[in-house]
Amino acid sequence: MFPNNYIVIEGTHKNPNDIKTIDKTTEKIYGPFTESKANEFAKSLIQKNVDNFYHRAWVIIDNSKIDNICEECMKENESVSQNLIMHSYKICNSCKISKTIFRL
Repeated sequence: MFPNNYIVIEGTHKNPNDIKTIDKTTEKIYGPFTESKANEFAKSLIQKNVDNFYHRAWVIIDNSKIDNICEECMKENESVSQNLIMHSYKICNSCKISKTIFRL
């Protein structure tokens, strides 16, 4: 779907379980990567900083590259990005319903 749509963000956090608490002065962004390469790179960063409990590396989808164009009907619709996040497919609600009713 989006082969190079993942980025890795690393840095020191006030709460290491919440990406929103990152110290912006330590934030570094790497990518774009494929999902597997991003996970591999994040793992290497985590292992490199294993002694620092407040240091984390996160793999996230680069939302700046997500458009709202349905892959089925090629029309723009807000539900496309919502379905991509929730269900991992990039189609609008209308196409989703028709695929559910008329399983082809």
